[in-house]
Amino acid sequence: MTIAAVKQEKGRSAGSPSLNKDKGGSAVEELRSRLYQLREKSEQDPYTSPIKLLALDIRQRLADGRISEESLEPLVQRLTVTAARSRAGILRRYLGELGEASNNETIGRLIRGLAFENDSLVPFETFKERLERAYYGFVITAHPTFSLAVDLQRDLMALVEREDDPLAIERLERSAHRPDPLVTLDYEQDRANEAILNLLTAISNCYRIALDVGAELYPEQWRTLSPKLVTLATWVGYDTDGRSDILWSTTFAKRLRMKHIQLLRYRETIQAIVRAAGPTSVLISSLELIEARLSLAIKTAADELQVLDRAAVKPFTKQELARLSKQMIESGTGRLVHARQILELMDRAIAQAEDPGLVRELLVLKAEIKNHGLAAARSHLRINSLQLHNAIRKQIGMDHAADDPSYRLSYLRAITEELNNVRPVQVNFGTVQDERATARRVFMTMAQMLKFIDAGEPIRFLIAECESGFTLLVALYFAKLFGIERLIDISPLFETRNALERGVQIIDEALSVPVYRDYVKGRGRLCLQAGFSDAGRYLGQLAAAVAIERVRLGLAEVLQAKGLDDIEVIFFDTHGESIGRGGHPLSLADRFRYLDSPESRRRFQRANIRLREETSFQGGDGYRYFLSSKTALAVLTRSLEHFLGTPQETDDPFYVDTSYIDEFFATIEQFNARVIADPCYAALLTLFSSNLLYPSGSRSLRRQFDAPGAKQAIDHPSQIRAIPHNSILQQFGILANTIGGLGQAVGKNPERFLELYRESARFRRLMTMVEHAFMFTDLEVVRGYLDLFDPASWLKAAWDAREPVEREQCMSIAALIEHANLHDRVSRIFRIFRRDHLDLAWALRAHRRATRSVGDEPIAVDPETRDNMHLLHATRLALIERIMRLAVQVPDFSDRHPTTRAGLVMAIIQLDIEPALQLLGEVFPLVDGADEAVDFGEPSTYQEGGAHSYAQEHMTIFRPIARDYDLIRRISTALVHHLGALG
Repeated sequence: MTIAAVKQEKGRSAGSPSLNKDKGGSAVEELRSRLYQLREKSEQDPYTSPIKLLALDIRQRLADGRISEESLEPLVQRLTVTAARSRAGILRRYLGELGEASNNETIGRLIRGLAFENDSLVPFETFKERLERAYYGFVITAHPTFSLAVDLQRDLMALVEREDDPLAIERLERSAHRPDPLVTLDYEQDRANEAILNLLTAISNCYRIALDVGAELYPEQWRTLSPKLVTLATWVGYDTDGRSDILWSTTFAKRLRMKHIQLLRYRETIQAIVRAAGPTSVLISSLELIEARLSLAIKTAADELQVLDRAAVKPFTKQELARLSKQMIESGTGRLVHARQILELMDRAIAQAEDPGLVRELLVLKAEIKNHGLAAARSHLRINSLQLHNAIRKQIGMDHAADDPSYRLSYLRAITEELNNVRPVQVNFGTVQDERATARRVFMTMAQMLKFIDAGEPIRFLIAECESGFTLLVALYFAKLFGIERLIDISPLFETRNALERGVQIIDEALSVPVYRDYVKGRGRLCLQAGFSDAGRYLGQLAAAVAIERVRLGLAEVLQAKGLDDIEVIFFDTHGESIGRGGHPLSLADRFRYLDSPESRRRFQRANIRLREETSFQGGDGYRYFLSSKTALAVLTRSLEHFLGTPQETDDPFYVDTSYIDEFFATIEQFNARVIADPCYAALLTLFSSNLLYPSGSRSLRRQFDAPGAKQAIDHPSQIRAIPHNSILQQFGILANTIGGLGQAVGKNPERFLELYRESARFRRLMTMVEHAFMFTDLEVVRGYLDLFDPASWLKAAWDAREPVEREQCMSIAALIEHANLHDRVSRIFRIFRRDHLDLAWALRAHRRATRSVGDEPIAVDPETRDNMHLLHATRLALIERIMRLAVQVPDFSDRHPTTRAGLVMAIIQLDIEPALQLLGEVFPLVDGADEAVDFGEPSTYQEGGAHSYAQEHMTIFRPIARDYDLIRRISTALVHHLGALG
């Protein structure tokens, strides 16, 4: 699959035919016509920016009434709906085949493939072993990407399933494109649970197909089959890395809720089988026993959830917690704590069943219980390596960093000694409540989850920023201390530059310790996690992808050397849906091939090591694929197509010419390292911070300020989380963490670059990421935003102003932004990106000229998308400029408030609007006490010139700022539609 490269076509309309012109259509067409005129002008004058000129034109039209305030919102809405419909089309192509019959047929063909070798039917035991193995794992994660209300997500996916769905189109046209009002952790779990349930439905459907294939090919033996193929996990409510708002009781309650949901599913399935069997069936007594057992467990879980939900509002007292603990301990037969308690009853029912249809349904349910356990999805808990180190620090006398060369071996010896001598301890809920060390408390929570919720399903313990084998040993120590090492899979997260460079050494270091090696053997698997978010911004997205692949390629050799080639490797890639987080943009099939390269798969196969790939589907952007059983089935089918298929690409020079590859990606790493360390880059991210976007998750995108205007500057990009970091770049029109450094890397040896581009399938797949990011990078757009902070431009505007008031506004803005000293710094980093971008543009152009299939066509988005994006950016620039002019009209106020007028005005200029307006509402109330009617026992005829109200300021300054700011963020959502994902 290749990226469509289309020449610019002037005069072509981007409007959706279903939108009436009286709803913003005429304004859009008029502005588009003006845009074409300005582009022609810029071709004659290279110093002219059509986007900046169009923004100026829009602001002037608003000022003189040629664009009315009433038509501005419909204009933005029309552009947004056009973007949304375009997004639906892209998603349709991304998912591939959506037809349920076709996807079912594909799944059947893939499963039949497991039963044949060289066109001969394999023995039943071989087929059974292949069918009951997990090849791939879905992980539902909850990063803050809930940028669109769930009902709008449904409408979007309805258009994916049916391009001309009239109801979905109507709702998209009339709805504001923004998140739901309050995105809490509970909201995120509700959305995650919906995705999980639809995915479970698709998996059950897959099991039915597998059993039908088994019954056809092995009619005498198929009743013993229990298909697996894929796994399903979630970390929603369990990921506490960088969060202090998720209490241990929250995590416990969310795990219990997943159990409650799954038990309800199991009971519904049993009830359906009871209805199908009929009242006279020999199965009835066995089925009713299973139903009764499930019903009792459901009630027990529901009762406990009621208590736990109250704790979310008001934390437990020790006495309340003690009562809950005793209630849980005394629940007796009402509690299910292991899947085998149901599986034993299932086996009895299956043995009694005669009808093949009923046997199949019972086997499907048995496979679900066996594979998923008692909860709807397995649990991934995550904390930071520093929290582990802090928990062990005093115990081993650890006063320095774990990887400090002067102390590293001493710390390894100390923790190994602790591991060899550890004796398990018992904990209760009071112990958990009293524990102050995060790491210890998390291990205690896991122990209680295993004890009271599901003792049969392992818990994945993820360690963020793991850069030392010592950290893995500490995790094992606590697992052994709390007696849960047999049901905990310790998994390092390699995401930092140091971790990715040393990833294989870290694993080797831990496995060199006998007790850790024995632990891995006992578990029968080695789990690793690789992340693209921090890695993407510190190394660059492509360099991160290559570094992660190198960890994979080096694992097989280490495991063989340690005598562990009989274990399973589970490699969890936590990429996201966006290109900024490693989500390949062309198709779901390319996304899997990008992460799980054919060479990596072949190396594990040659070493005879089983590999299970896991990938994450993150937040609102990831859950959209599972809003219906139809699209969930499509995703499941694409995953099976990849992971049950055979790697096709061979003899790739990417893995031969390692010296060039090493230098190429080292150049990208060095470029990104320099950029990240450059204070000017921090200034770029600070211009608007994440204020262009609506909050889109329970972990907010934006940094918190003590007051508007306070702490606006950041010292280093690490102070901004990865998703808002990427979002800021996307909204500016520069996907720097994907294309940054490519120009310099190409420039070292352009001929070899072009040769590798042509001959290496792996290199081309990496470069299609670059091409996509290049298409959505527009340096003229970037320049438009940076020039808002150019004092010289505002001084020129003051010179050109016709009215004294306008002249004074421009002079005030120039003085404020001059004092902030932002423009010089952001201009410097912009020049660095521009130089690199030029080198990359020349290289991509040279490649396309040498490729006959595309000729000399540019790498660019289609004309309709380009027009729509330019109109969106120009409108937003005009609105931001108007807000800047309104900001300097804010009256002065006393110094008793938590910020100065200058600080507050600058905060508004940088779009820190909501806290600024809140403070302005306090400083300048609409009515200052006039509505109070209190009897003081005596009359008063004094009036203070009428109760002083600031109605004029609210009407002419504050409300227009709020109105324009909402439109600015809605435009941001429209741009997210075009980009396909948030951050």
